[in-house]
Amino acid sequence: MYIPRPLPTTNTARALTLSVLVLLSGCTTLGPDFEPAKVDAPASWTDWHSGGQSLDELTIDSSTVPAERWWREFEDPVLDRLEQRLLEASPDLQSALLNFTRSRLQRQVAVSARGVAIDASGGANRQKLSEHGAQVRMAAISAPANKDALISALAEPYTLYQVGFDAGWELDLWGRISRRIESAEADSRASAALLAQAWLGLTAELARNYFELRALQRQRALLEAEIANGEDQLALLEANRDAGLVREQALDSQRIQLDELRAGLPPLGRRSVETANAIALMLGGRPGSVGGLLDANGSTNEPIPNTDLSLGLPSELARRRPDIRVAEAQLHAATADIGVAMGDLYPRITLQAGLGLESYEQGAFADWASRRWSIGPGFYLPIFNQGRLKTRVELTKVAQQQAAVSYQQTILKAWQEVDNALSAYSAEQSRYRQLQGKLESALSQHRLIAANRQAGLVDTSVELQAQRQVLLVERQLVESRAALRIQRIAVYKAVGGGIDSQQTTDEQGGEDES
Repeated sequence: MYIPRPLPTTNTARALTLSVLVLLSGCTTLGPDFEPAKVDAPASWTDWHSGGQSLDELTIDSSTVPAERWWREFEDPVLDRLEQRLLEASPDLQSALLNFTRSRLQRQVAVSARGVAIDASGGANRQKLSEHGAQVRMAAISAPANKDALISALAEPYTLYQVGFDAGWELDLWGRISRRIESAEADSRASAALLAQAWLGLTAELARNYFELRALQRQRALLEAEIANGEDQLALLEANRDAGLVREQALDSQRIQLDELRAGLPPLGRRSVETANAIALMLGGRPGSVGGLLDANGSTNEPIPNTDLSLGLPSELARRRPDIRVAEAQLHAATADIGVAMGDLYPRITLQAGLGLESYEQGAFADWASRRWSIGPGFYLPIFNQGRLKTRVELTKVAQQQAAVSYQQTILKAWQEVDNALSAYSAEQSRYRQLQGKLESALSQHRLIAANRQAGLVDTSVELQAQRQVLLVERQLVESRAALRIQRIAVYKAVGGGIDSQQTTDEQGGEDES
């Protein structure tokens, strides 16, 4: 408990001041100091790689990093508009921003503990002492001759007027307050990194859903063209059957193929609806709210620009990945919490002062004689709860060790995601080139068969079969083109996305607010 000590004399005040200066000169900060761990990194992005597939064909530019709005390299105006709406209206992003704001306010609360706390109070209370109370009894014992008159005077109702100020300042002798501020600042940096992580994850997820939807729309158009081709083949077979040139068995086989193609339309429609709804939800809208932007007429069929992957230096991964910055800040906070817990084991000294006016006579309330004041130190020392406080110190040490393990695990997971993303992107690049060659061969064969049909060397059915082969390969190429875009997005997400936005967030999180 705090016990104020009045200091009525100048000599006592000087002694108190000298004692405080001695205490301040011996102040120390308990608990370990946080030191950022050194993070290992390869010389090249492709050095730490699993599997037999080589990544030498990837063209990686380590001198530059992706721009803040990295999705603009796809040169898709619809995607740009969707991403802008995401940044303005995403409920998930707004929630992350509110969490960041809350952490900044909590930091301000922690910083305020370092200053002087000043409170004002006042009141006017109507009071009456009991005629048989302890105070009246003491007065009666001290003056038995005037007992009745004294009791009557003391028990008479009166109004007590009070107003004043009280101030207190805790000396941070053991660094408990400093460590608490340090922990709050680390929590604020973690919230800033979580905001950047939400920003990166949402923009990447939106781009992935968008390209998946465009691929589904394009595949549906190609499948409908393939169905039309099958219907032309069926009509030709029916004409040949009527002429006695083919048997009914050939028609049955064609009908089976045609029904199989038609059966592929409903799943494509269902997946398109689900993907469009996912995009609308990310933008905070109802189903169908972005239907105009996602119209099938705006589907893209162009390959991504043949540009290098701008990934920056591998050694910068820990600074760019939001999840690593979150884990590091949480480790810093856990380290500072040890000092806070250790500080609770030691005494606390608070300088307290009070100044005010007090009077039971309204007319004398403003008189100098009605003043009251007090000044002195307050002392707090835990005695019977040392076991609980020491256990709390051990708990914070265990929590700090867990945070250290989580930090190392986050780094390992980050490099795993980098290798997975680069491997998938490289594999899809190879598949895409092979499908491009396959399409060129199918188109060349179709042109040759079309020329032979015009020359009367082959019939129409052969040309229709060649056309169907072209449509089939085009559907595969559309799927690969979308996968290539999505894997490129995964690479950017794995390396931490654009650096500009994260630097801005770090600066916001590192501002000194008192």
